[in-house]
Amino acid sequence: MDVGSVVNQSLIGLQSSQTEIAKSAQQVAQVAQGDQTQGVVEPLINIQAQQQVFDSNARVLEAADEAIGTLLDTKA
Repeated sequence: MDVGSVVNQSLIGLQSSQTEIAKSAQQVAQVAQGDQTQGVVEPLINIQAQQQVFDSNARVLEAADEAIGTLLDTKA
């Protein structure tokens, strides 16, 4: 797998996690407003899980950035 592909997949993962966090936050807000009878536990757990996925993708992106920097330094 090349670095460009890793960067692309990490960015997709970041965006996906961000979308899921926003959806869960909306569910929590609806519960807080009394618009929903569903509990708040599941959306909060999802927010925590997606935060971990987001952080993992960010670390992969940082590693890819470092690899690109190393490759550029080697070529220079």
